Amino acid sequence: MSIETDNIVSNVEMYAQHSSILVKRLTSNLVSGFQSLLTIDAETRDKFFRTKGINYAKAGKHDRAVSMLESIFENNPEDSEVMLHLAMSYIKTGAKDEGLELLERAYSADKDDVKVATVLGLSYVQMEDFKKAVPLLKKAVKANPDKFHLRYRIGIALDNLGDHDKAIECFLEALELRPDDVKVLRSVGFSFEQKGDSETALAYFKRANELVDG
Repeated sequence: MSIETDNIVSNVEMYAQHSSILVKRLTSNLVSGFQSLLTIDAETRDKFFRTKGINYAKAGKHDRAVSMLESIFENNPEDSEVMLHLAMSYIKTGAKDEGLELLERAYSADKDDVKVATVLGLSYVQMEDFKKAVPLLKKAVKANPDKFHLRYRIGIALDNLGDHDKAIECFLEALELRPDDVKVLRSVGFSFEQKGDSETALAYFKRANELVDG
């Protein structure tokens, strides 16, 4: 009888130990699954805010873009697209130093990235750092020869650097893409005026005024 009792007790202890192991395994699996669920939610959340923030930047809602993209960039500083749009939004909201720092970092990481070179070059023009802007915009134009605004901005940069002949070349190339663009016609006129060729300058100013008057 005692043997049977001992067996029962041993069996109970064995089953108890086994149950304890099962409970621990189950608990561990539940925790692991819960953590996995949280990870998925975090990834989904970041993906949502990333897309939303970039769309805000593209739509010109830069304050909202900054509020969303900052945390995304902190979590993934290697995301070049987030870096680019965050940098642009910084610049547009007045945080020019922060924006320029991000753009320069992105360009240093990949000098073949034409998109970054373009934005950085245009930012340099905006900040009147024309010497740095020119080589970047030339690279951008080489990759995108039909981009009117790039040719025009190079002309602006060269004109401010005192290279009026090359500036005029760029302005005329821009006019080939948009023959009746008033601001370019006036820019050509100003460049010729700077060279001392008032007669040619006057012809471009006259053409611009005719387009404005209709």
